[in-house]
Amino acid sequence: MPALELDRRTLRLIAVAFILLTALSVHRLFLADPPSPPDLLILSGQTMGTTYEIRIAGPGLDKNLRKRVADETERRLLEIDQWMSNWNPDSEIARFNAHRATSDFPIARETAEIVSLGLQLTNWSGGAFDLTVGPLVALWGFGYRPSIEANPTDEEIAELRKRVGSGMIRVGLGGEDASPFLAKNDPEVELDLSAIAKGYGVDHVAEGLDDLDLENYLVEIGGELRASGSRPSGGPWRVAIERPQVEGRAIQSVIELSDRAMATSGDYRIFYVENGKHVSHTIDPRTGRPVENGPASVTVLAGTATEADAWATTLMVLGERDGLSLASHHDIAAMVLLRMEDGTISERRNALFPISDGAQPNDHPEHSAEVESLVE
Repeated sequence: MPALELDRRTLRLIAVAFILLTALSVHRLFLADPPSPPDLLILSGQTMGTTYEIRIAGPGLDKNLRKRVADETERRLLEIDQWMSNWNPDSEIARFNAHRATSDFPIARETAEIVSLGLQLTNWSGGAFDLTVGPLVALWGFGYRPSIEANPTDEEIAELRKRVGSGMIRVGLGGEDASPFLAKNDPEVELDLSAIAKGYGVDHVAEGLDDLDLENYLVEIGGELRASGSRPSGGPWRVAIERPQVEGRAIQSVIELSDRAMATSGDYRIFYVENGKHVSHTIDPRTGRPVENGPASVTVLAGTATEADAWATTLMVLGERDGLSLASHHDIAAMVLLRMEDGTISERRNALFPISDGAQPNDHPEHSAEVESLVE
């Protein structure tokens, strides 16, 4: 057994505790956040095993608008739960996973589009991102269905890897004469959309705000963000990137965000140390094993939160050199934070990522980018 920072049973108990505590904190860094001004409407709640927050700026933010936003948001979050949740046994993905056959399984167009994007990213990344990796995550004691107390054997890993990969899944987007569907090439294959569903949820909620003719907002689900227009005082929304440290919470840097999305993934909330190596809960689908000594965190900016969410996970697996190179090739802005031997944090970014402001004692960012949810 490796020398664990925490044993696996304790890790899972802590993960459950964190999930429960998200209703109160969501790991936010509002650093003495001032009271909401009258031109800022804030709504928050729970969804997808974490929490969400919506900030809307502008005039006319009355109780009627609050109700309309709340109703539309609740409707859209319920749709995400019904389509993509591994926690809801009645969701499309849960029922597809339980469908032990290779026949076509009817799904919503939205689910088909997300799976299609995931399969495309699997191909681009050489398998570093993979929607079928869930059983391997569980095998290592992480994810929504942790399964064992000790590290798996090489034989157990090899057996599950036979059912991991983009070639295991077929997807049909539908059209005039066909309905969207998913199909397995192996009846035992399972899908886990955790690395992309929160981002899609952000986009889906943001589209609801667009439908209500709202132009200035910041939507967050479990740390994934999408900004539109301006903050209450004018200018882009200011959001913080968390410093990847195990104890306490602090801001690494602050960037401005408008009409873009941002997602951050990190290794510093659930991990263990084996032979002096920092091993995170992020599983490399190509090896079936946790990423070792990879980035401390990755922050990605993209046109949609769906893309940002998926790319952040991908770059956590690929690491600094290969990850930043691939992101640049696909016009994705990315920053990698590395943990140096002396304990300091070093920033690496591609040319597309904006130069950020260092954290200042009097900073009051509208929000903070977070590590991916502990349920992933």
